[in-house]
Amino acid sequence: MRDCLTILRRELGSLFLSPVAYVTAVVFIAASAWTFLQAAEVKVGSDDSIVLILLVSILLWMPILVTVVCMRLFAEEKRSGTLEMLMTAPVSETAVILGKYASALLFVWLVLAPAVASLYWLAYVSPGLEQVDHFSVAGGCLVLALITACCVAMGLLVSLLTRNQIVAAICCFAAICIPFFAKPLAASVPIIRDGVVEYLSIEAHLVLFASGGLSLQVGVLYLSVVVLLLFASVRILESRRWL
Repeated sequence: MRDCLTILRRELGSLFLSPVAYVTAVVFIAASAWTFLQAAEVKVGSDDSIVLILLVSILLWMPILVTVVCMRLFAEEKRSGTLEMLMTAPVSETAVILGKYASALLFVWLVLAPAVASLYWLAYVSPGLEQVDHFSVAGGCLVLALITACCVAMGLLVSLLTRNQIVAAICCFAAICIPFFAKPLAASVPIIRDGVVEYLSIEAHLVLFASGGLSLQVGVLYLSVVVLLLFASVRILESRRWL
């Protein structure tokens, strides 16, 4: 645990010292807030939940944010040669993976917080807006946290497989977009039942949680994917010792 926390502090320090991270955070917050405000203005008078509009606006830009954060996790260390130094230190592969994953996920969550807060800013400046349902916001934040946890795990695994940041960025973005196409891909396979398609649908998850509902099955789905991806990352990193 101590080694994991050491890696976590090291990675967070490098993120907060990077101007690219700050620029990405500002651009993401501005873009997601602008998209939300525009969508909310268009949807005035409709039956669409304001929380659901916010979640869609954030998820529209989220793959770019996660890609920028994750593409450098291992690719940059491989290119600069610092990964070999890290692996010769008295730390386990599990600590390295969990430390880097936790730092990237924590940074992404910190950036998402102001984007979520734009809902309350809009409610403050628009007295005529419907009252914000705090339970719906809490549910939306929960499903947003689950989705980003899954996407960051994907980005980390992809970054581990290459040493070129450009290639890592392209592959990260493509991999992160896969969950958003899970429903149409599953629906195109005749042998997959409709219940399975809905179970894999991010849209259905957003609607459920944004309406204040909760689902243990959805939580198990995302957490299982995260554990599987992190387990694969640890095994791939361990294989480097035998190369």
